[in-house]
Amino acid sequence: MITKNIFKYLAACFVCCGLSVAFTSCSSDEDPFFSASEDDYPRIINTDLPEGKGGEPAALPSIERTTNFTCEVIVTPAHYTTVTWFVDDEQVGEGLKIDVPVLAGDHLVKVVATTTKGLSTYRLLTLNVRPAADDPELAKDGRSRWLTIGTTKTIECKNVKNNVTKVFIGKTEASNVSYADGKLTFDIPSMDEGEYMVSIEADGMRYGCGVFTVSVDEYVDPGIKETTIWEGAVDINWGDANVFLSSEEMADVPVGATVRLVYEIFDAEYHALRITNQDWSSDIVPQIDGFENQPNPFEFEFTADMKGIADAKGMLITGFGYKLTKVVIVEGVAPAETTLWEGDPVDINWGDANVFISPEEMANVPVGATISLQYEIITAEYHALRITNQDWSSDIVPQIDGFENQPNPYEFTYTADHKAIADAKGMLITGFGYKLTKVTYK
Repeated sequence: MITKNIFKYLAACFVCCGLSVAFTSCSSDEDPFFSASEDDYPRIINTDLPEGKGGEPAALPSIERTTNFTCEVIVTPAHYTTVTWFVDDEQVGEGLKIDVPVLAGDHLVKVVATTTKGLSTYRLLTLNVRPAADDPELAKDGRSRWLTIGTTKTIECKNVKNNVTKVFIGKTEASNVSYADGKLTFDIPSMDEGEYMVSIEADGMRYGCGVFTVSVDEYVDPGIKETTIWEGAVDINWGDANVFLSSEEMADVPVGATVRLVYEIFDAEYHALRITNQDWSSDIVPQIDGFENQPNPFEFEFTADMKGIADAKGMLITGFGYKLTKVVIVEGVAPAETTLWEGDPVDINWGDANVFISPEEMANVPVGATISLQYEIITAEYHALRITNQDWSSDIVPQIDGFENQPNPYEFTYTADHKAIADAKGMLITGFGYKLTKVTYK
């Protein structure tokens, strides 16, 4: 009788992440939940706390940044087990319940149950925290979200009332942070390459700003072709040291291209740039004094007149007081839009109607591409989007509730993590309350 009363009590209190569960089976004195001892292996027994598949974490319901992450677990052996909570490998709580604020972004939650005898188990879950409407926001285009190690980054930043004082790339703090006129500038430290969530301290609070790529390489826009036509290290000094590109080397540079000069300023009595032809008879860029005040890299558009000069007598880069390290030709080429899926419009309805794009169809989508979903909102009790894989075990875009408020088409940048998921088990576009009409990338 006592056992049954305990069971009824637990059934009434079984709550996790805001969802209630009712037990429907009967218990007995042999039930391991009641008979487990400190020598038994621990278990997390919530049926409403999802378990991942294939080694991938399951997804928790998304929340808004202004709502604390709350959850409760039931473990066995109950009297001999301690529960520890981690968000992105950082311990945030201990005990059966958690109630903590979490920055906006995608997070990995780990729930670890450990007995007094040192036996342990855990459960991995993903948590998507949506930013509040007026939270500070960093630009989301591919170039803005590419951080080249050892460089200074300037990025558009909205919804800041006063100032941004700190920038964190993962757990690493950036240096030389400044904010003015809607632009945030900081130095990118030496760190491991990879994808990191960036957060900022603005107006006295810390905000998550999404995932950025950290790399030793410079960013190249999709649809932009960059060709290095000269590379070295020459201390430019008028007639004594210049860089000359012959007519043959300049022949393939098209009108309308951008010529980019990468350089370093060094101590000198003055600094000047001049770009002319082999015999100094026709200038491509007339002399610029005070060259130390110019942007670096220095760029100019290659006009038809300039091409006429260079094709006849080459291009000579001269001046004084700077070291030239690279000359790059940048051409804009319209990125080709490739259709991944198009057909009869599908009224997306979770398991009943989805669009699945196979690993073979996803194989050619490159990292950094923009994937675009064209859709129509239909009358429904709610609207949600989730992009996952074939067996729903790994999300590419965690569930977005209130999908009717998203841009149309809905676009996202295809990351290395996304590609690993889709190349293995394809991409499944699901949700509720909208009609999918086309999926493309470019």
